[in-house]
Amino acid sequence: MEVKETAACGISQREFAIEFDDNELVDFYRVLLYAHEGTGFCDEDYLEELRSQLSYVIGPALEEGVSEDTAEDMIKWEDTAGSYTLNFNEDMARRLNQILAAVEHPGEGFDKALSQKLMDQMLEMAPNTLQDLPKINR
Repeated sequence: MEVKETAACGISQREFAIEFDDNELVDFYRVLLYAHEGTGFCDEDYLEELRSQLSYVIGPALEEGVSEDTAEDMIKWEDTAGSYTLNFNEDMARRLNQILAAVEHPGEGFDKALSQKLMDQMLEMAPNTLQDLPKINR
């Protein structure tokens, strides 16, 4: 897993990407599922590393409040032969950080629609890898 900045100059919001291999995609899905529903489990070391990388790459802007205006919000997945990339802008980074923080109190204090959207998109991208995880982890 690697968090990186992809665009910063001359745009209204900075853009970022997180690259995942198959195993990391599973770990990320488990984190989202646990934050969203409180089911299954998530690897605390993985979660800590992800939050640490987000904080390092994005900086203090990660802790600012999320905007109410979603017109410029961008978040999308790319399936690139052997890896998966989640692309997002600065406001989505803050929303994603809220989801990751919700692992301490599943189901509270984050954008549930975004969390569900991410999980649905992940299941579409890698159904064979992810479809049985909720059953296995209960």
